[in-house]
Amino acid sequence: MSTRPVRTPLILLAAAWLLAPVQAQQFRQVPPYYILVTNDDGVRAPGIAAVAQALQVIGTPVIVAPADNQTGKGQSVVTAEPVFRQDMTLPNGLPAIGLTSTPASTVSIAISNIVKPRPDLVVSGVNTEYNLGLSTEVSGTVGAAREAARHGIPAIAASMSGAAFPRDLVFAAEEVVWVARRVKQYGLPPNTFLNVNIPGVPPGGYKGYQITRQGQVRTGQEGFAEMKHPSGRTIYWSVYNERVSAPQPEGTDFWAVENGYVSVTPMSIDETDRAQFDALKAIFK
Repeated sequence: MSTRPVRTPLILLAAAWLLAPVQAQQFRQVPPYYILVTNDDGVRAPGIAAVAQALQVIGTPVIVAPADNQTGKGQSVVTAEPVFRQDMTLPNGLPAIGLTSTPASTVSIAISNIVKPRPDLVVSGVNTEYNLGLSTEVSGTVGAAREAARHGIPAIAASMSGAAFPRDLVFAAEEVVWVARRVKQYGLPPNTFLNVNIPGVPPGGYKGYQITRQGQVRTGQEGFAEMKHPSGRTIYWSVYNERVSAPQPEGTDFWAVENGYVSVTPMSIDETDRAQFDALKAIFK
């Protein structure tokens, strides 16, 4: 009489495992990764829709941004005025919330009142003008990322060349995702954030990424024109002029974008000038 392996017990065990309640099977659930997406150009700006759509490959984007353009508002916050909310759907189908507030206050409101649980990452942009050098201090795009860092949340401020073609928004958004992947994987030190500037796509594509320092010049100069209001009062009207600066040294954010690299500048909310410690100690004995 021929013999063959008896497989019935194994089959029964496999069937029992397949029919077991799902809760009894120890599956490891990957926690959601929430990304607050904001800007200073306003919730309807094309850059925010492009980057939010691209970020879906690494997490769940939640768009909360100023209702209107807030360029140049830096770290300013809303104090006495009420902030109104408007829920909407962007042209690419993503839901969004507009707030009548500055970028920094928008981030604070989103973290404390809207995005629950609190976001794992904040992405501000993509701004359609560079935020380089000393001009970052007045940038609302950078101000939003700085505010997120103040709340203990890793953040990226993302800007691109103002001369870029609309198609470059897609490429810029992909570069932001590349940076965001690394932040998701490795994190950032406390009280820090990244300022990312992306040039228009050069022939042959981007040359790569450079970790840069701030160039010590401004991208432009703000002045004020004096004129008379019809009421007879004197008024001053802001006039911003782009300034072509001398070539900046290698290693700066200016040099990187001018030479076809994506610039990544690590920034800190600690603005203490440590270089002055010893000199000041001698003066204030």
